[in-house]
This record gives sequence, C-alpha cells and structure tokens, in this order.
Amino acid sequence: MIGSGLAGYLYLALYTVLHVPSSFLWWFWSLGFDGTHIFGTASRTLFDREARGRHRVLFFGSLAFFFSLGPVMVLAGGKGYLALLVAVWAYYHVMRQHYGFLVLYKVKNRDLDPLDNTLDRIFLGVMLVFPPFLRFFIQHPKELGLPFSLERYESVTWTVVAATAAVFLGRLLVRLAAGDPFNWPKHLLLASVIPLHWLTFALVSWQAATPTVTIVHNLQYHALIWFHNRNRYGGADSTKRNGPIPRTVSRSLLAYAATALLFSAAYRIPGAHLQGVSDLAFGFFCGFGLTHYYLDSRIWRVRHDPGLREALQLG
Repeated sequence: MIGSGLAGYLYLALYTVLHVPSSFLWWFWSLGFDGTHIFGTASRTLFDREARGRHRVLFFGSLAFFFSLGPVMVLAGGKGYLALLVAVWAYYHVMRQHYGFLVLYKVKNRDLDPLDNTLDRIFLGVMLVFPPFLRFFIQHPKELGLPFSLERYESVTWTVVAATAAVFLGRLLVRLAAGDPFNWPKHLLLASVIPLHWLTFALVSWQAATPTVTIVHNLQYHALIWFHNRNRYGGADSTKRNGPIPRTVSRSLLAYAATALLFSAAYRIPGAHLQGVSDLAFGFFCGFGLTHYYLDSRIWRVRHDPGLREALQLG
C-alpha cells in the first residue's frame, strides 16, 4: 500500500529524465495496471455468485445506467462534459482510495481521536486537490483548453496550503509531546503519495500525470483485492458459494494476473480503436470506468459489512 508510491516516482523519472515515449508508458499502464484493476472489482462483484445474489439491483443497475450515460451524453452534444466527468471522478476516486487506506491504518492503530480524524481528512484532501488545481486552473489552464485563468487566486491558494500544513504539523507535535503513539503506517502513506502528486503536476501535464498518479492507486488496489480475495474465497466451499472465478484467481497470483490481463486486453484494445472512429463508442467504453468508480464507492464500507471486516482482518 505504501511502497507502491515508488511506481509513481519511477514513471515520473521515465517521463522526465529518460524521455521514454509517452505512448509506450501509457499503454503499459493502461493494459497492465488500470484495466486489470477494474477486473479486481469485477472479481468480487459481478463474478461472485453470492454477491450477485445479494446486490443484483446495485450491480446490474450500475451497468445499465453508466454504460448508457456515456452514449446519451454524446448524443446530446456533451462529449466534452463526459470526458470532464470521467477525468474528475477518476482523480476523486484515487483520492478516496488514499483516504480509505488512511482510515484503515487509523483503525488498526487506534488513531481515532475526532480532532485528528478531521485534520487528517482535511490535510490529505488539500494536499491532493491543490496540485492539479494550481496547474490547470492557475498556471496552465490552456492545457485543458480552458478559456480563463484563476491566477489572481494563486496567493490565496498557497496560503491555504501553508496553513493546512502548519496546523497538521502543529497537532502532530502536540501529540508527540503528550506521549501519544506515532502512527507510522499513516504517516508513511502520506509521505509516499503527497510529494508524488506535487512533483507530478509541477513537472508534467495531464497526459503524463494520469498514469503517474494512477499506477500507485492501481497497485494499491491489486494488493487490497488480493488480500481480500485470499481471505474471503479461501474456503473449500468457495467454488460452490461464490463461483469458479473468485475461487480460481484467489488461489494463485499468476492466475489472478493472467485473468486480469486478459480481461483488460479484451476491452481496452478494441475500445482504443473504436473510440478513435466513433464518439458513441467513446461514450460506451467510458462505462467501464464510471461503473468501477461507483461500485468501488459502495463495496468497501467496512462499518456496514461484517464479512468485509473479517476478510480485511479488521476484527
């Protein structure tokens, strides 16, 4: 969860230092990591017989809605708004996962003071929102085709960032002075992802930034899915209860990787070709990402799912 940040720094170095072609890095990430992590969601939702039975309306309703939403928006002349929706939700999705891991580390280490919960949430949010905000809305709005700039708010932006960092650091020093235990995993996670986002959006535009910050999210997600699936589908009766796919891909990391790669290639390769010739195809294939973002926001709610707490070994 924490070391996956190294993949982002590696990608950033490949772009900025070694000048590896962006098309190669994009496809390596898209096929090998991003498309495969969507399979991770499918492995514990649509491919899980028990989960399908319990959440049939949620799963199939999401598929129907989001695979229809893109084509409808395109037909209504809103392709640009669809692309913006996918981009913003994708970044928010990355942020929410980092926050989710932050909360898991807080739970496991009993770091649950209400004041610290609030400060941690604000600190992570500000430190991840402001790097792309600074680049695309203040410093380089033309990279997104925006006809305006919020340059006059740059000093306000930096003031908010500095004040948030100062309050977070001040609270940490107060806790250390009081003898409170230091939550190493939480702070290592913050140290892994926050500088990456600031460096990425300072050095590269969205074409290179997308895989750089998302590959970290992908690796974290694969690790979480592997841990969850091994625990949930490890029983001898799992094939009968959950179906053959969850049981098979949870027994062997090679089987999981191979199946996920086949899943990714089956829709990413034709999707890339068809999106280049048809706006409707672009709208349709946006459904994969949109469905994933929505379902992922619903299936990891440990507070309301005792089986999930057990699979994640949260007691």
